[in-house]
Amino acid sequence: MKKLSVLVLFHSALSFVLAQETHLPRLSRTIDSIMISEKRAANIPGMVVGVIVNNRIIFKKAYGVQDIKSNTPLTNQSDFHMASVSKPFAATAIMQLVASGKLNLDGRLSDYLPSFKMKDDLYKNITLFNILTHSSGIPDVTDYEWNKPQSDAGAAERYTRSFAEKKLDFAPGTQFSYSNAAFDILADLIAKVSGKSFESYIRENIFSQAKMNSSSFFLSDIPANRRALPHTINDSLREIVSPVYPYNRIHAPSSTLHSNLDDMLKWALVWLNKGSADGQTIIDTLTWKNMLTPRRQAWPDYKVCLSWFEANIGDNRIFFHSGGDLGFRTFVGFDPEIGTAVVLMGNNNIFNAIDPGLAIFRSILLKKPAQYSMEPIFWALRNYLLKYGIKKVKAVYYDDLKKYPDKYAYGPNNLLTLADWLSDRGQKQKSVDILVFCTELEPQNPRWFEYLGDVYAGWNKKAQAVEWYKKALVLDPKNKDLKEKAAGLK
Repeated sequence: MKKLSVLVLFHSALSFVLAQETHLPRLSRTIDSIMISEKRAANIPGMVVGVIVNNRIIFKKAYGVQDIKSNTPLTNQSDFHMASVSKPFAATAIMQLVASGKLNLDGRLSDYLPSFKMKDDLYKNITLFNILTHSSGIPDVTDYEWNKPQSDAGAAERYTRSFAEKKLDFAPGTQFSYSNAAFDILADLIAKVSGKSFESYIRENIFSQAKMNSSSFFLSDIPANRRALPHTINDSLREIVSPVYPYNRIHAPSSTLHSNLDDMLKWALVWLNKGSADGQTIIDTLTWKNMLTPRRQAWPDYKVCLSWFEANIGDNRIFFHSGGDLGFRTFVGFDPEIGTAVVLMGNNNIFNAIDPGLAIFRSILLKKPAQYSMEPIFWALRNYLLKYGIKKVKAVYYDDLKKYPDKYAYGPNNLLTLADWLSDRGQKQKSVDILVFCTELEPQNPRWFEYLGDVYAGWNKKAQAVEWYKKALVLDPKNKDLKEKAAGLK
């Protein structure tokens, strides 16, 4: 039976290989269309994408510019802040040290780092496994302090000691909760165990073997003329180059990898080749399997492995990690069973890189027409709101919907970003106006009424918050969270 299963798997993979070789020109056009539509929909200054099929790079392309000030064309060698795509590198380093006997995956963090303490004594039960599966209970970062970066050699240890007055969110190992902070402690751990700084260890034990010669966890290593710059939205709701760059050494393991498309495709090939690159073994096959074993449900559609996440497309398992920080979005995903991977990066934080990443996988695996992103209507409405108010916004919305039904993505979901931007910039009434408009567009959806309750609760306007929560409860009377929110404000 086992031999039969292997034979079936071999023939399935072979059929996939032959089919993809036949359809490569069409696939390239599809990938190009997905990227162009995503770039347009999210107004992304620059994006890069690379795709591997049958363990061979079949597509890579740069779109747009490194930044909208210089308009320097983006290339495959332009370096991006990779955000949370940094985490599998930190996890790989930990697993290398486990394989060499210097660490134990089930070992307790406090045994290796006596300087790590928390107010809650349960912190002593946190294991390395808990950290790599986001089940440690360590509360997440609330302020990355990108505007106050630390870059000295003592940053990692100071960060470890900074938890002394904090409490766990839950008992270690009892639930999933994504924690950048837990990963950031690994910089100090790796340094103490290896005798080298986190950044040096990664360079010598991962980058060098994989020939990722342009990659670094140090921003200072990246030539200024090769950097893609972050873009954000200003108070006038215009896209600008961010005056702050997302770098702080205390967040290295979770966030500060800098790399380019060519190097990240080499990283993807490491995982397609079971931990090896060009004859160099970065992790052994047993460790590779261990890191790609699902451990628990993370979100409804994804399971968490050791730092990687698992998604399913048809019968295929996609392992991936995405990233998002100030002005950047990133994605790396791969299916080792059929030798396929997708890498993409963009330099604003308006889009979710998972969406085009998985759209490309669906085009490859399911051979179905791609679902292209449409430009959300809020781009067309933002100026009207700031200059003329909500009445004009409604008139333009309905007029465009009638005249150009296929030009924009309409509906409340495509207005929510605008409401968030306004709220973040202190324009509270305009934010509320948009959310009230959402309730008019979908009067039977309790979500929009709940959003309004949350907004007023955040402003400490309890009476208005309760009023909107009650309206949401009329539509969703069994919602326990809503009941608790309303009761907590009375």
